[in-house]
Amino acid sequence: MKFEWDRLAHLYGRPTISGVIRARSDDFSVVEQSFTPTGAGEHGYLVIKKIDTNTHWVAQQLAEFAGITLKDVGFAGRKDRYAVTEQAFTCYLPGRRDPDWQGLNDAQVQVLSSTRTSRKLRKGDLWGNRFQIRLSRVSNNLEEALTRLMDQPVPNYFGEQRFGFEGRNLALAEQLIANPFKRLHQRDMILSSMRSYLFNRYLSAVVKRDQCAIDAEETGPLYGRSRDPQPGEATLPESLKSWMGVLAKNRIKVGERKLWLQPLEFTWQREDNDYRVSFTLPPGCYATSVLREILNYEDGSVGR
Repeated sequence: MKFEWDRLAHLYGRPTISGVIRARSDDFSVVEQSFTPTGAGEHGYLVIKKIDTNTHWVAQQLAEFAGITLKDVGFAGRKDRYAVTEQAFTCYLPGRRDPDWQGLNDAQVQVLSSTRTSRKLRKGDLWGNRFQIRLSRVSNNLEEALTRLMDQPVPNYFGEQRFGFEGRNLALAEQLIANPFKRLHQRDMILSSMRSYLFNRYLSAVVKRDQCAIDAEETGPLYGRSRDPQPGEATLPESLKSWMGVLAKNRIKVGERKLWLQPLEFTWQREDNDYRVSFTLPPGCYATSVLREILNYEDGSVGR
């Protein structure tokens, strides 16, 4: 199975204007909108800027530096690897003083601030992410498309990075179909990718069918174990119906996700053939899902 990002339906038609994102890492900036720490407690609370590395790797460095296990390091969400990002981490340090966190600083990691808080950060413990992105080598005027997104939504697709490099998580899904209980590295990520793919297919069908009937509160299915048929399940091709059995056998809970995404605080400015766009998204939403509605982009980070 291959993730076909290009084949998902566009709400406003496939863009004809081309350009590049992430020509350089600092073209893609993400600042996590985190919960406020309490200032006291058993957990060290750090705000870290990372450059060209992933969140899990930073968590491992924190665990080694503080002399704790990886499970005692918390963070609210994974951030893009090929980017400059800021996010919070917690380290469980009961009865201990903080180490000198500045000793972590190098070319990839910078500790911006540190304090204490009362509990571990867990997935989803944030209210959003603020993006600042440079679109470079843009082939034509983007003003009409950019102006539209100041007050109109886009399909809330899971972004292509959800599925691993070149969609490798979906390729691994085939092994779970053959053996639903097979032990695989990052098994949870593979199961999550499977139902994200199914959600994207469902949403793409809705976009094709109902382009003029957008209900901002409408949700679509995150498939899982259920006694009742779920929306869109009956129309899945036979090749994907076996995925439903894998999700059920692994006791993946049924959920919902909003179909439409409205970028907040959307602003932009032009710099010759480049554009700088800024916007805030809720947790679990993808900047690339916004960008694909305005630009036929090439990702400069691919292959690095």
